[in-house]
Amino acid sequence: MIRAAVTGGSTPLAGEVIKILINHPDVEISWIHDTEWEGAPVSEIHKGLRGDTYMRFSSDAPMDDVDVLFLCDDHNGQNTRFLAANPPRDNAKVIDLSGEFLGDATFADGDKWIFGLPELCRKPLVRGGQRSSIPGALTSVVLLSLLPLAKEQALVDGDIHVTAVVAEEEADPGEAIALIDLEEADHIVRAVKSLQPDFDKTLTFMVINGGWHRGISVSTHFKCSLSEGALRKIYEEYYSDHGFTFISDSLPTLNEVAGTNKTIINVQKVADRAVISATADNLTKGGGGNAVHNMNLLFGLSERVGLALKAQS
Repeated sequence: MIRAAVTGGSTPLAGEVIKILINHPDVEISWIHDTEWEGAPVSEIHKGLRGDTYMRFSSDAPMDDVDVLFLCDDHNGQNTRFLAANPPRDNAKVIDLSGEFLGDATFADGDKWIFGLPELCRKPLVRGGQRSSIPGALTSVVLLSLLPLAKEQALVDGDIHVTAVVAEEEADPGEAIALIDLEEADHIVRAVKSLQPDFDKTLTFMVINGGWHRGISVSTHFKCSLSEGALRKIYEEYYSDHGFTFISDSLPTLNEVAGTNKTIINVQKVADRAVISATADNLTKGGGGNAVHNMNLLFGLSERVGLALKAQS
C-alpha cells in the first residue's frame, strides 16, 4: 500500500487530490497538512468528502511513513520551505501541484524534477523518476494541442494564436484575464522545444473567464500546410497509446470532461489554418487527476488505476 501525504490541504487542488486518493485501491492517506485549519475535519472544507473520510487537518508532518508527498500549498515559496523543514526519505516521491518547481522540471530520464505531463514525459516518469512538477491547466491543454505536431517538426508555418475560456473565481464572467502575453508561455515553449528544438514561432493569447465553476476550453490556430486528413492522422497516432486524451469528430464540450482526467481534442483545417479545439477539467486533468496519473507512473502502476472517473454532465 502506498502511503500518501498532502500539504496545503485546504486548497481546491488538494481537495481534488484527496477525493481521488480516498478511492484509489493502492493508496492510504497518512496525513493532510494545513496549520491554519489544524484539527478541523477535512470534509468541512472539501464538502464532497462528507461521509467518505473522517480525517482532520494536521500541523504535524511525520515524513518517516510517507511514500509520496503531494505539494498543494498555493502560497509563494511555502513548498520550498516545507521540503527544507521536512525532507522526504531518499526513496519517497514528491509531486508538486503548485508550479513552484516547474521552472526546474525537465524532460529527460534521471533529472531531479520531471515536467509532469504524462503525454510528454511518460518515459522519464516511469524510468526511475522521483519528483515531478505538474503544469497548470492552461499550460497542459495548450501543450496537448501542440505536441503531436511538435513531434513531427511541423510547427513551422506561422505564429500560434490561443484563445482560452477558463474557470476563474476571482474574475467576472467574460472578463479578460490575459491579453497577448501569458506568464506560462515560457513553460509551453520549453516543452514544445523538447520535441521540436528549432521551434521559433510566437505564441499570442486571449484568456477569458467563462463564469463557470470548472473546466477549460482552448482553441489554438495557426497556418499549416498539412491537409486535415494528415493532421488528424498525426494526432490519432500520437495519442493512440495515451489513456486520457481522445480525438473527436465533433467539437468537444465541457460536460464531456467535467470531473474526469480526460482531454478531448477536435482537429480541423479552415482555409490555410489548423484549428485545434480542446477541453479539459482544470481541477482534475489540470491538477489533481494529473498528479495521481503522475503517481501511478512513478510507482509503476497502471496509469488508469483510480482515475476511471464519471463525467459530471
